[in-house]
Amino acid sequence: MSFKLSTATSYPWKVSGQIAGTRYSFTGYFAFLNQERIDQLTIQSARRGALLKRGEDAPELEGVTALAIASEVLVGWGDDVIGDDDQPVPFTAQTADRFLQKQGVAAAVVDAWAESLAGAPRGNSKPPRGIG
Repeated sequence: MSFKLSTATSYPWKVSGQIAGTRYSFTGYFAFLNQERIDQLTIQSARRGALLKRGEDAPELEGVTALAIASEVLVGWGDDVIGDDDQPVPFTAQTADRFLQKQGVAAAVVDAWAESLAGAPRGNSKPPRGIG
């Protein structure tokens, strides 16, 4: 099997979560980041998560949140994100911000992005965990 050096800037991955007992899933499009940035995000979020579990925090990590990471890595979504009229909602900076502000959505996006890096599809029993 060969390796295709593609010029694509994003890739699709299923995002699943739950809001107030209602399960949802959609196709998210994640940015291809360079390895250095992936390492920064994963190390900083793990470090901040460990600190928060102990009831501590570090000023230099205060901006490392599920919302900040999700805003960086989510660059689009499929036609399965629909509005009240059951029509697909176009991905724009404004709609993405509104969407990611919904309870638990940013954490679900971060979890799906992390799973996409590992190449393992998400199981049904794993709730979103996020980092803060």
